[in-house]
Amino acid sequence: MSKYWENLGKRQIWKSFVAYPAAAFVLLQAVEFFSNHYELDQRILTLSLILLIGGFVFSVIWNWNHGEKGVQKITALEKAAYGIVLVSTLIGGAYYWTHSQTNVPSIRSNAEYSLNRLAVLPFENRSTDSSLLYLSDGIPENLINRLSMITDLKVLSRNSTFILDESERNSEVVKEKLGADLMLSGRVEKMGNQLIVNCQLVNLWEGVQVWGEKVFYENENIIELEERIVASLIKTFPNSIAKKDATIQKEEEVNPEAKIHYMKGRALSYGSTKAEAEKALMHFREAIEIDPDFAPAYVAIANEKIVQALFSTATKEEIFNEARMAVQTALALDPNSSEAFYVDGAIKFYGDFNWEGAEKSYKKSIEINPDNANAYIRYSAFLAAMKRYDESIVMADKAISLDPISISSLHNLGWIHLIAENFEESEDAFSEALALHPNWIWGYIKRGYSRMFQGKCELAQADAARARELTGEWSTELLESSFINIYTQCQNEQKKNDLIDKFLARVNEDNYEDPFAVFIVHYLNGDLETALDWGERCLEDKEAGCYLFNIDVFYDDQIMNHPRFIEIRKRLNF
Repeated sequence: MSKYWENLGKRQIWKSFVAYPAAAFVLLQAVEFFSNHYELDQRILTLSLILLIGGFVFSVIWNWNHGEKGVQKITALEKAAYGIVLVSTLIGGAYYWTHSQTNVPSIRSNAEYSLNRLAVLPFENRSTDSSLLYLSDGIPENLINRLSMITDLKVLSRNSTFILDESERNSEVVKEKLGADLMLSGRVEKMGNQLIVNCQLVNLWEGVQVWGEKVFYENENIIELEERIVASLIKTFPNSIAKKDATIQKEEEVNPEAKIHYMKGRALSYGSTKAEAEKALMHFREAIEIDPDFAPAYVAIANEKIVQALFSTATKEEIFNEARMAVQTALALDPNSSEAFYVDGAIKFYGDFNWEGAEKSYKKSIEINPDNANAYIRYSAFLAAMKRYDESIVMADKAISLDPISISSLHNLGWIHLIAENFEESEDAFSEALALHPNWIWGYIKRGYSRMFQGKCELAQADAARARELTGEWSTELLESSFINIYTQCQNEQKKNDLIDKFLARVNEDNYEDPFAVFIVHYLNGDLETALDWGERCLEDKEAGCYLFNIDVFYDDQIMNHPRFIEIRKRLNF
């Protein structure tokens, strides 16, 4: 034994246990790189490992017999050992190659999952700098927009992919909940003054990464960074996925600083407070001050103003005027903007009561980008308001296919079925939405509607009670009128009267926000003439909710046959 350790010390056996593994690791990294980037059979990586294991045994034998200084002869026993190792290695490699399944990274390797539904997740933020949080949402949102335009992939809406909890942002949940077969994820890190964006594309059916890229972000040119990601990613897709008429349109003409303000505004626009909305508008306005030709910022301003018009106490006409100017500027700069057209449609629908113009804009938005979930949602709501229920449900289902779990798409589906008087389907849609979003106030209210119309008043009032827990003692005028509606239809006179007294004690001609809500309360209180006075005021104020006069399910025969109500609907030219 002492002689064995003495020989071990003399010879260069350390090379086999130190230098060889290091060299083998580098070689395996190179094989993995080329396999992933050139769509080589992934079995090559395992085969390389088998060959390297055989090479390791070769190395040990050689260094044991030839590690000393001078020349040592190759003995017959040594030759036999080499032969045994070589044959064993080749047999092992051949057995693995012939008995393992071909595994070429591909997003179309099996016809069973050739739908190519792509889910782009928000990137993980590993930077401690809170001012950089906008990149975690902004970069993937931009990738969603770009990839939906330049490929035939069904790119899921950010409304569904971004709403997943952090614990759900994994392959199994994304595949099950979103029905995706591709997942693009990434992370943003900071090293000194340098940002690193690391992203990867995973085939969810095979469980393999088919693409990866690490981009260093040094000069604050976010456009250049995104172009590098898209250019690298697009090479991964088969030619059949890239649109024949699509090119990777670059945004070099956009000022990078303007783009950053736009992304910061987009991150804030998904907030829930008035202060966040105002900060978002500030960033959008800063973007167009820096770059007056940056069309997406104008679209964002118009969209934000529509939200204000629907929920704000400010003068609706002033809000819509700013929205009109912004969206028309956007269309002048970019006449092929799908987003600009569906926002234009919303302005014509909610602000101008221009039904023909609204439909034309919604159709144009979908024509430009058939994967725009928001366009389907808004067009579907428009069609339902025009009582074209069958067409509306088709559009709502298309929105669900692109945006399967967001409040926007599920609310729209439930609402469409509600006003089409498909009450069971409406209840199911809102129940599904509430399972995903248990603190959604309007979800409880509108499921309560669907239940009250089915005579399920105990359940409807339970929904109203849950919504009240979430709102507190007072909410908005429209929500308060909805509570009153449920208790009225369910013949809970005490609750109804208490809420009407409370409402009318706070809201009057000199202090109101939503004339349509006041109309509803007086109508439910049996004061039809006063209600119609408020209905006419709703038209005078150009209240965004005036289209609700055409939703028959909420009105009885008495008001439907009233001359003044007929005149209101006639003036709206439904």
